Amino acid sequence: MTRESSERDRGSVMPMTTILVIFLMMGAWSLISASQQWAARRDAHAVAAAAARAAAQADPIALRSGDVIDPDAAQARAEAIISASGYAGSVNIDGAAVTVSVSAGVHYAFPAPGFPSSVSGSASAVVQRGVTGSEGG
Repeated sequence: MTRESSERDRGSVMPMTTILVIFLMMGAWSLISASQQWAARRDAHAVAAAAARAAAQADPIALRSGDVIDPDAAQARAEAIISASGYAGSVNIDGAAVTVSVSAGVHYAFPAPGFPSSVSGSASAVVQRGVTGSEGG
């Protein structure tokens, strides 16, 4: 290789390196944002599940009167779990089935357009009589 040839090639790796570093930084940014979104969704599902389980607990006073669930008390238990977690949500009680939906905001370290600002999670539970779900002793 002559000296003239090596001077012409000098710096030819720099543009390729710059492009590679940019792509690596974009990939890291995407992974961080996706993991933050996944964590927020997981938390929303966990809160919804806890609220649904709390609402589906049989009320001792209602059991004495022959009912399985007191809808007002179940609603209050589920809303207490949701508000204690700091999220917003809704509770739907249909007979012995309880469905809870929770919305959670996503706080990105590197916010960008295109990523959702909030995610949601939902869970259901069914009220059952007795400890194992059967009335018999």
